[in-house]
Amino acid sequence: QANLQAVGATPTFKQQFETISSGSVELKYTDFLLTGMIALSIAQGGLFGMVDLVDMRRKGLIKRLRMTPAKMGIFGLSDMVMRLLFSTIQIILLSLIGVFVFGANLFINFPSLLMVFLMGALSFNGIGYLISSFSNTNEAYMGVANIVSFLMMFVSGIFFPVETMPEWLQPVSNILPLTYFADGLRDSMVYNTSILSSPLWYGFGIMLLWGGIAFIIGSLLYKRKSIVSVR
Repeated sequence: QANLQAVGATPTFKQQFETISSGSVELKYTDFLLTGMIALSIAQGGLFGMVDLVDMRRKGLIKRLRMTPAKMGIFGLSDMVMRLLFSTIQIILLSLIGVFVFGANLFINFPSLLMVFLMGALSFNGIGYLISSFSNTNEAYMGVANIVSFLMMFVSGIFFPVETMPEWLQPVSNILPLTYFADGLRDSMVYNTSILSSPLWYGFGIMLLWGGIAFIIGSLLYKRKSIVSVR
């Protein structure tokens, strides 16, 4: 184009760039990072939040609980519900800080956000429950949770898009629940994506699969440890 201007010629075409979004006019890096940090914060709350179960088992409280009619799965599920309440406060506070302090643009689809939030929070609570089931000490639990959190933090599109990663790493990112949690939050909080959107439901399925399998395996491990301790 500079060469054309130099000779006084009129260009036959020009480039025009636009962002595609049904919500925010433009996805700024602030919007991208805010939703990523919300996803990471809630995920870490689930991963690290089940450490109390390890402490209870170490003190023999889990064994005493087994002597009551209460089931360990129900007990773990109730703990997850409590974590959901804390996660709700997290997402509200972080959103307010992002909008009023850093000028983030949010255009929220509340039904979509509710489903993404529930699926993401329960998924990572389930993973935290699984980690607690085979960790014998608080230190062991925190070590495993830190490794899981650290690995997912940098390959799940939290700080930069998955598309910018090396090609060999992208398939790994595409099977991690944090990737779909962060993408789901961006779709529901920035792009105003409808809850009927197919990509959203695909992400729900991935998160549900991770959380459900982790919770079932964790419950079986707790049950097995209970049987061994009785013997």
